Amino acid sequence: MRWVPGHAGVHGNEEVDKHAKIASESELNNSPNTRLPRYLRHRPLPLSISALREAQSKSIGIRWDHSWRHSPRHHRFDQIDPHILKRSFIQLSANFSKRLTSLYMFLRTGHAPLNSHLFLIRKTASPFCEHCPSVEETVHHYILAYPLYQPSSLPFILTDPNATPHLVRFINATGRLKATLGEIPLPHTLAS
Repeated sequence: MRWVPGHAGVHGNEEVDKHAKIASESELNNSPNTRLPRYLRHRPLPLSISALREAQSKSIGIRWDHSWRHSPRHHRFDQIDPHILKRSFIQLSANFSKRLTSLYMFLRTGHAPLNSHLFLIRKTASPFCEHCPSVEETVHHYILAYPLYQPSSLPFILTDPNATPHLVRFINATGRLKATLGEIPLPHTLAS
């Protein structure tokens, strides 16, 4: 037995396919209703389930994109990772431990156990940094202006896989998040 393509090489097949496509895409090119079987003449033709799923998926994607762009969180996340809707964080964190993924989520959302956030949820008396008493201890301050660390770019630190070992070493060295996250291990692919 040999596999033979269905209509490959059959004279006129490409022409028939072209006309079938034109007919299926335009109301003007369809046959008159009188040429349809009687049970299909007075109601719409049945729709393909796969076409319905595709249309539904596209519609949901458009609505989600619109909702996200009008969300109050969009501006903050877009500054850190403009490709977040293209699964960039999932790709970045694919080899992360649960603890390291939690750290990244804390830092990206601003809900890190730092004084600025802890003060908002009434878990500390002051939002200010212990080392810089006149400055709120935010993620930005902790990562970029902390007296023990060399400044960099927050989007780079929170999106580039090459920055992960440096971030983990910094977080572990400061000990500031140890009470919540413990010692953060490096991802397996970066540990060597």
